Amino acid sequence: MIPEKSRIAAAFERQAAAYDSVAAIQRQAARHLARRIVARLPAPPRRILEIGCGTGLLSAELAAAYPQATLLLTDISPAMLDQARARLGEKAEYRLMDGEHPEGLTGGFDLIASSLAMQWFSDLPGALARLGRLLAPGGWLCFATLGAGSFAEWRAAHEALGLPCGLHDYPRAEAFPWPPEIPGRIEAETLVEHHASGRAFARALKTLGAGAPAFGHRPLPAGAFRRVLAALEGEFHATYHVLYGESCRCGPM
Repeated sequence: MIPEKSRIAAAFERQAAAYDSVAAIQRQAARHLARRIVARLPAPPRRILEIGCGTGLLSAELAAAYPQATLLLTDISPAMLDQARARLGEKAEYRLMDGEHPEGLTGGFDLIASSLAMQWFSDLPGALARLGRLLAPGGWLCFATLGAGSFAEWRAAHEALGLPCGLHDYPRAEAFPWPPEIPGRIEAETLVEHHASGRAFARALKTLGAGAPAFGHRPLPAGAFRRVLAALEGEFHATYHVLYGESCRCGPM
C-alpha cells in the first residue's frame, strides 16, 4: 500500500469507534444514495459490492432494500469493517481491500455502490474503469463522492489569511473525470452542517478520520492554525458538495 493510503487507513482505523457520533452528513448522503439506487435500478440486484463501507451506513440501507441480495462489503480499514460487521452481522460478507485497486474479485456484480469514499482515490478515472470491469452485463455503478464546492468556508478562511489549505481537491460536477469506457452522469446536492465554531468543525473532521491532509501538504504550524481557528469563532457552517454518479454497463466494456 502506498504511504498516502497507509496514512488514510491509519486515520480511519483510529477513529472507527467514534465515527458514527459525528457522521450526520455521511448518514444523510448514504440514505439519499440508497434512494437513488432503488429508484434507478430496473430490477433488484442479486450481487452487490460496496466500496469503502466504513461503519455500514449505506450497507444497512442496501441490506434493507435488497434482503435477497448477496452483499460484499469492503474497506481499507479493519476497524471500520469490524464496525460494519457489528451493524449487519451475517447479512453480509466482509473483505479488507483498497477499493481503488479491487484485486482478487471475480466480478459479475449487478450493483457496485460507494458512499463518500471515492474522494480518497488517487486515480479516480482509473479506479472507475477497474470497477466498471467488475459489473455484470446490465449492472450499475452508483456512488456519492465530494465535489469541488465542499468545505468552501474552511478554504476561504485559509485564503483570507494567505495560508495553504490541506484539503484534497475534489472534481467539478460538469468536468467529472469519467474514463472513456465508463460513460456516466452526475447530479449534485449541497448539504450543510452546522458547528459551534471552526474548531468544532476541525475536531469533527478528525473524528471522522478525514483530517488527513492532501498528499504533499505540510500541516500548518501551530500558530498559523490558531489564527485560522481564531478567525472562525462563533457558529460555523460547513458545505458538503455531494456528487451522485451513476453508470450502467449496458454494452461491452
